[in-house]
Amino acid sequence: METSESKTFRCDLIDPTGKLLDCQASSVVLPAHDGQLGILYDHHPMLCQLGLGVMKVTVASSDQYKGPFQGDVFFFVDGGFALVAANTVTVVAYDALALHDAKPEKIQSLIEKTTKNLAAPDLSDEQRTHESERLRALQRLIDDL
Repeated sequence: METSESKTFRCDLIDPTGKLLDCQASSVVLPAHDGQLGILYDHHPMLCQLGLGVMKVTVASSDQYKGPFQGDVFFFVDGGFALVAANTVTVVAYDALALHDAKPEKIQSLIEKTTKNLAAPDLSDEQRTHESERLRALQRLIDDL
């Protein structure tokens, strides 16, 4: 009989700065390009493009895992890819921010950068839409802090 501990899987989150998360998880919810995607143990193998939003990882409580995270942890993710295979979820994000220790100043600097990007005259319609959505998402994050 399988225990709840055996219903966990490996979860890695990597962004351009390095590995942000490496743990055993019981569930992952991530922002796919076309909506939220939930992943549990034994999920069918897949590759998906990430969108913009919050990724929630439920870190498995285990005597074997002594990392800095326990319970639900959240990350702001902006683009990239997620690979699900052999009870491993590997998320490679273009940009990610750990929300458990995010300071309002850090989010405010991202808002300022995004606002500056929006002011650029040479943005395509698609880029302008993305930057506008990013700005709204960051403003929601700072309101929630």
